[in-house]
Amino acid sequence: MRISLIGPKWNEMINSYPPLGLGYLAAIAEQDGHEVRIHDFGLYPSTTVDQDAQEVIDFKPHLIGFTSMTTSYHYVEQLVARLKDALGVPVIIGGPHATTLPDGTLANPHIDYLIYGEGEYIWRDFLRAFTSGDTRWGSIPGLWYKEDGRIVPGGSRKPIEDLDALPFPARHLYELKKYPLYAPNGEPMLTVLSSRGCPYACSFCFKGIVGRSYHQRSPENIVEELKLVNRTYGVRNFYFIDDLFTIDVRRLERILDYFIEQKLDFRWRCLARVDRVTPPLLKKMYQAGCRQIHFGIESGNEEVLRRTAKHINLQQVRDAVRWTEEAGIRSKGYFILGLPGDTEETMQETIEFAASLDLTEAMFSIATPFPGTKLWDELVMKNPGLVYNADFTKSYYYNNYTAEIAPFMNVSEVGDEQLSGMALKARQRFQEAKEQRKFVKYFGPVWGKRVYRLSKVKPVHAAAKLVLDAGLFPRFRQLQPREGASSWA
Repeated sequence: MRISLIGPKWNEMINSYPPLGLGYLAAIAEQDGHEVRIHDFGLYPSTTVDQDAQEVIDFKPHLIGFTSMTTSYHYVEQLVARLKDALGVPVIIGGPHATTLPDGTLANPHIDYLIYGEGEYIWRDFLRAFTSGDTRWGSIPGLWYKEDGRIVPGGSRKPIEDLDALPFPARHLYELKKYPLYAPNGEPMLTVLSSRGCPYACSFCFKGIVGRSYHQRSPENIVEELKLVNRTYGVRNFYFIDDLFTIDVRRLERILDYFIEQKLDFRWRCLARVDRVTPPLLKKMYQAGCRQIHFGIESGNEEVLRRTAKHINLQQVRDAVRWTEEAGIRSKGYFILGLPGDTEETMQETIEFAASLDLTEAMFSIATPFPGTKLWDELVMKNPGLVYNADFTKSYYYNNYTAEIAPFMNVSEVGDEQLSGMALKARQRFQEAKEQRKFVKYFGPVWGKRVYRLSKVKPVHAAAKLVLDAGLFPRFRQLQPREGASSWA
């Protein structure tokens, strides 16, 4: 049977890395002998819905599967209507939007089945029943469907405990070279998932797929996948996209020990909490190949941070970033502007806090209440009639800093225009502080600040650029710090 698995696009943003969820589903289907094609339309933000539909139609699938975030579901509605009209084949959907709003999703006349929650085994059971002609869908926990025009809830299925039993994602079905994910040295990078779930309950975070459960892969299984990817594609840079790679420190220690024991010549990055790292652990992470850690910091105001239920404080942030730099690992901070309680003053505190940290990168997003989060629940309590609609296509919580973006469902204490401008201001302030730190590290605290201020004078800056471009003082070309600098090498 031919199966099309579709990753929808989200407006004008290109998909940064392959949708691993579809890769796992494709691998499950291939194990049973099906021919699968992954259509990741997030790689082609400028194509039309009709063009995307034609690509699927040309493949002539017998079954079509969608995944969707709430932000991309309106696109799904448009595409599935065209595909159903042209092909008439069954359509099944899963992912965050389907799990959060199953009744509303299945109300779409062009969608026949829905996978609720974690999908691999529900998908496997569905495919086997579908190909055998067994239509007793009620015997498959987690599968929602329609019967005589009414929606039949299939309940949920408990999360997959043995992740080692899953096949590796079918990466051969992706257009890997088209994803703009690279290591700082320019080499290609691929994503890996070593665990699923997170026990924390941050107000802005979606927990619908596996809830607050947490399940892990073994170090041996992870390394087997890394080695396979390296042999197949020549890639040695990896991004662990777990919700929190460092959540279980004992498990992390086992992974690091195994990485070191295997003498892996790989470099990797991961996401972490500031309260789940220590100097000894960070040093071991560096030894095991870690070269960048992404920290969710969110706010520079203690009260706003407390309201996110993240359960960290600003001193923990300062310590973690400093320790990470001392271990030789790059650090990236994620910040959210426009959280509940945020005013111009508190957001300015966040901006200045970010500027004070020795981060390699910082990303400033705008708080957006998505269905399935506590932010959404709080908003619905204040506005009982609030429902999902096509306007969610405008929910640009991520700012690419090339232009102001309009906040979507602003939950802060400031107006939309002011909030939008703060995101651009934050980026500019952080970049200035980062540049100044570079001068300070090179020339020292006193002369570094003086030279930096002097470099901002336009005639001096222009003259210095000419000198550097001419190569007369190559020692100063990149203004690298003398010692202890984080590097990807």
